[in-house]
Amino acid sequence: MTSPCTRVLALFILFACFFSCDPAPRDIRNYYFPVRDLAEEGMVYIYDYTGTLPSAEQEFAYYLGVDQDTALYLSITQYDGNFSPRQQTRQEVENDGAYIRDLMLLQNDSSGVATPIATELLYNKAFPFYLNDDTDPSPSGYRLRFVSPSDAGKTTYVSLNRAFRGDTIIKVLGQDYPALVFDLAGEVSERDQELGDISPQFSGFEIYAKGLGMVQYERTLSVGATMGGRLNERIGMDEFLRRIAPQPEVDHSEHGH
Repeated sequence: MTSPCTRVLALFILFACFFSCDPAPRDIRNYYFPVRDLAEEGMVYIYDYTGTLPSAEQEFAYYLGVDQDTALYLSITQYDGNFSPRQQTRQEVENDGAYIRDLMLLQNDSSGVATPIATELLYNKAFPFYLNDDTDPSPSGYRLRFVSPSDAGKTTYVSLNRAFRGDTIIKVLGQDYPALVFDLAGEVSERDQELGDISPQFSGFEIYAKGLGMVQYERTLSVGATMGGRLNERIGMDEFLRRIAPQPEVDHSEHGH
């Protein structure tokens, strides 16, 4: 006859085996931007434009890690092809992922002065640090809304969600890197009090290389046109400022002759 203690011990072992055999989620944080390294020296990532829509040949993003006593942050400033800032983002790095804490758009007015547009974050996961086989009901991405200063009657919503596709190897910066591919599903919708609502959607992908972060992306609009970029170079901010600074004109005229 089985004693109560033996039965309890067998039940305990059964549950222990059940939970220990459950596969642990995969940690992929090393595929995101190396935030602690970027806290020592921020880097400008230069992406060659690969889309079909008209655009400048290159895009630029400055990534700077900010290591505080209580938190680790990633500051991102994106520039257009004319070296004008167009978006500033602050992400907080937590144990399970990177979360957007602030996001501000910058829009040039008729005189060329950048006007900040504050956004409201409805959900804010920038990148997950764990991959689970189980379906996660929480959004793996972000959604925000803003009102343009030039048109108070129009509210714009932007959403982007990621789904893990698989592993790959990508050649970038002259080397082969292990990488992860994520499929994208997004929407840019406008709610206009006079003209009504429109909700164009887009798809695409992002590739994150181990130790580098995002090295390639593509957005495909509903009409088939694309926007995209591929990492071509990483440089320090001093070098970036040197490149974009206007060069002094050299007077080649002869003097004293």
